[in-house]
Amino acid sequence: MIDDIEYEILKDSFITSKRLFDKLNIVYEKYQVLEHDESGFSIDEEETLLRHRLKLSSKIVDALSEKMVDFSIELKNNNDLNSRELSLSLIKDDEISEIKVDYSEKDSLDIIKLS
Repeated sequence: MIDDIEYEILKDSFITSKRLFDKLNIVYEKYQVLEHDESGFSIDEEETLLRHRLKLSSKIVDALSEKMVDFSIELKNNNDLNSRELSLSLIKDDEISEIKVDYSEKDSLDIIKLS
C-alpha cells in the first residue's frame, strides 16, 4: 500500500500530466462518434484511436515512473475505448497497490486506491 507521501507524489504527477488526460478524453469522444458498421469501415479509425490511447497512457505511466522510482508501475486493461479511466498496479517490495484514475470529469481526476 502506498503511503501518504507517495500518494502526494502520484497525485502531483497526474496533475502534471493533465494535458495527456485531456487528450485521452478527446480520444474517447472521437470513438463515441465513430460510425460502426459491419463493412469494417471504422476498423482502421478504431485501431488508430486505440494506438493513440495506448501511447498517451504510456506517457502518463512514464511520467509517473520518473517520480516514483522505487515502484514498478504496470498499466492494466488499457484496450477499452469506451472507458475513461486508467487502472494501474504500483509494485514495491512485493506489495501491490491497485490505483484507478477516472478522468471523465473535465478538469478533474478521481484517484481511487483499490488496495
